[in-house]
Amino acid sequence: MIRDAVRAGAGVARMPLSLVIRHVAAGRLASWGDVAGSGIALWAMYLTRRLLNARVSAFLDQLRRAFPRAAAEELAAYFEA
Repeated sequence: MIRDAVRAGAGVARMPLSLVIRHVAAGRLASWGDVAGSGIALWAMYLTRRLLNARVSAFLDQLRRAFPRAAAEELAAYFEA
């Protein structure tokens, strides 16, 4: 909702680059810079690989394929509206 409000001209917001990178590149939004130390991490925790559920294993494999470089551009593809 915040991204949509900013795109509509309602104000400014601090948002992850992955949510707005294409809008910035297209000139629809302006970037005022980056905030140091604002990295994003995705953790997938499970008890042990030996007892790993097939669904969890498939999910982890999909994450590895979808985000091989762990770059904002890769994540942005999922948020583009």
